[in-house]
Amino acid sequence: MLYIDMPTLVVVIILLGALAAVFVYHSLKGKKAQKQFLDKFNQFVSGLQLNPQVKEDWRRRFVLGIDQQKNTLVYCNFGESEQKIAVPLAEVSKVTVLETFQENAPTTNTRKLIDHLALNIHFKKPGKEALSLLIYSAEEYSDLLGETVLAANWANTINEQLTK
Repeated sequence: MLYIDMPTLVVVIILLGALAAVFVYHSLKGKKAQKQFLDKFNQFVSGLQLNPQVKEDWRRRFVLGIDQQKNTLVYCNFGESEQKIAVPLAEVSKVTVLETFQENAPTTNTRKLIDHLALNIHFKKPGKEALSLLIYSAEEYSDLLGETVLAANWANTINEQLTK
């Protein structure tokens, strides 16, 4: 027969409850931060009277969206240097992905490390400089979380919207 000591059982239950409370706290904190982040974005786009049908957010900091009816690209970076941009796609000629890599000493290792990843918005107007929308920076994050795929998908999505 199995004998369970009551004081030990009580201590184990209290420790498991404390551990569960930590996970619940972090989950609620993350949901609250996500809601505040999306509320700031929604406030920005509603101020411009836009309604992005296609949008994507990542790292609780960046949002890209397209209002297909008004043919407008919306980009928000809620980092240290907050950046909110709305670009009429009628003025855009094409979008490309800009990748810069870290400079490493010459070694036998052929792996490249991305230092900076951005979408370059090229305009139809000849004198207008290209606009760079930051997707990832190695100075701020130590790892990629699918930003290379995200950038390529958004470049394709925007370029498809330009041909409509």
